[in-house]
Amino acid sequence: MSYPGPGQSALTAFSAGVRDHAILIGLILCYGAAAVAVSGLYDLPYKLWPNLLAAYFVTLAIPLALAFCWHAIRVMIFVRPRRLTLHLLSSLKAFLAPQRLLPIAPVLLLIPVFAVAFSFVKATIPVISPYTWDAFFIRWDYLLHGGHHPWTLLQPVLGYPMVTAGINFLYNLWYLIMYVLLMLQIFDTGNAVLRMRFLLSFLLTWIVLGTFGAMAFSSMGPCFDPATVNGTGPFAALMDYLRSASESVPVPTLELQQMLWENYQNKGAAVGSGISAMPSMHVAIAVLMALFGWGHSRTAGIMLTGYALVVFIGSIHLAWHYALDGYAGALGAWLIWWLVGRWQRHAPRAKTVPTNERLRP
Repeated sequence: MSYPGPGQSALTAFSAGVRDHAILIGLILCYGAAAVAVSGLYDLPYKLWPNLLAAYFVTLAIPLALAFCWHAIRVMIFVRPRRLTLHLLSSLKAFLAPQRLLPIAPVLLLIPVFAVAFSFVKATIPVISPYTWDAFFIRWDYLLHGGHHPWTLLQPVLGYPMVTAGINFLYNLWYLIMYVLLMLQIFDTGNAVLRMRFLLSFLLTWIVLGTFGAMAFSSMGPCFDPATVNGTGPFAALMDYLRSASESVPVPTLELQQMLWENYQNKGAAVGSGISAMPSMHVAIAVLMALFGWGHSRTAGIMLTGYALVVFIGSIHLAWHYALDGYAGALGAWLIWWLVGRWQRHAPRAKTVPTNERLRP
């Protein structure tokens, strides 16, 4: 496959990408500018930006590498070319050809910027909006579930170390599934409308729910609630169980919670740091992926819906969230998905995508 020559052909392809993704680019740049403004307004250090940005570029490379590995496995099993290495190298060359990458380059390169800005903003939540909602959510969680804390209703079924380890493993897969699906939708323009609906809903979910919602209902969650940290309160027994289970099976959630707690105390802004419970972004993004799945195929919809349910249950069982956090995250993600779909039907510009061919290798 020939590469575009210097000058106008490459510039035209890149310009088309900017035009086709204008609304996504605008959202990311505005959010990044807001993060810089917050840094200045509250005199918060932004010095970790270059390191965080580099780290997030790595997180983009990993899903892409995994996607190509999956392609290689698929070729070996189903295609079985006579010259496998040559076939894979040809696929890789076609996949990385500038005429394929340039139209999607603007959004591909800006996604890490958005991720870094979000990490910074999330870490500033207790400064901008101190945690004050936990007691309210604990009380209403208890009242809405018939005078029971939701984790106690799940414990008779889930309260076995092997079950907990399995849930923890599936819960942690959320990061990988999210990044792989995001990358696939950036690269795969096979279904223009569904692709743009997912990408726009993805950004809006993080902005509306993960930023404004998190600041409006600033809360720490069961594992970080002061009473729990002090070994008292309604979630102390759950934390005791998780620690006990970790003596016989891996429960990496405990290590991650400890890392986040230490980072919070040190006022850090490391990659993936920051504490926020309401709404649950794990549940919100899992539901968003399920909604995308139903738009893609019935099989994908069923599988991703099942996974979203596991994430919701895991968020409670692993002491990350109150049940209300999950309800709010799921409802918010569905509402954003629905509104974006409505907007697409009335805005022809929303349906545009890069005009190059399907990008799957």
